[in-house]
Amino acid sequence: MRTETISLPDATGQPPGTAVETMLLELFAPTRLPMPATAPVSRSEYAPLWRADAIHRAKNMAQMTASLATVADHPSRRGLPPEVTMRARRLSRAYDELGVDDDAQARVPCAALLTEIATRLADIFGRSRQVAITVSAGVVLLPSDVRRALLLMASELVINALKYGYPAEAGGTIAVGLAAGDGAVELVVEDDGVGRVEHYRAGQGGGLLEQLGVVLGATIARTQGRSGQGFRVSILMPVDVP
Repeated sequence: MRTETISLPDATGQPPGTAVETMLLELFAPTRLPMPATAPVSRSEYAPLWRADAIHRAKNMAQMTASLATVADHPSRRGLPPEVTMRARRLSRAYDELGVDDDAQARVPCAALLTEIATRLADIFGRSRQVAITVSAGVVLLPSDVRRALLLMASELVINALKYGYPAEAGGTIAVGLAAGDGAVELVVEDDGVGRVEHYRAGQGGGLLEQLGVVLGATIARTQGRSGQGFRVSILMPVDVP
């Protein structure tokens, strides 16, 4: 079992202010409008399109993160600590790896790349609000295309938790888990922020999750967090994914 915990307050330098961090997060992941109601898309109809779209999305995330590193490295950005540049470039490399168009059927490990993406996202965008993240991932091997889709879903959920769950400086923890067993793989992202299940809007990254969920044959469940606040999103996916 691989477990990594990062506590984000910076004891050595001045952390970026919440306003700056929120602005960067908005640029990185603009608020989405609720998706219009459409007829359900079948797995067979969507399957020919999802692979190219997922590769394109991963490469876009890599490009955006590289751009963030360039902005953070500019002398005029005094509100950002120098290490933001390094962290953004590492995140960019992780998304680059996720976007490699390789053998779709080759089985690849998930834990290390999931940990890198999740922790770097929180390290960049949760620092000023003292948001910590833990990642617990067992040994899970999936076809590279399936890993790409699942980790894009994990990325979207972590971004949503950072963006909507912690509007103030109260802090909190996002927990990410990945495990395989009983013929299925389960991804869980849970936060203890201010969100409530009854206030969930489909525009908060839900469109991507639902589209990829159809292709993966996954069941997506949203419940209240264990502490009585925040979100817990579980994605249960059969291991015989095409």
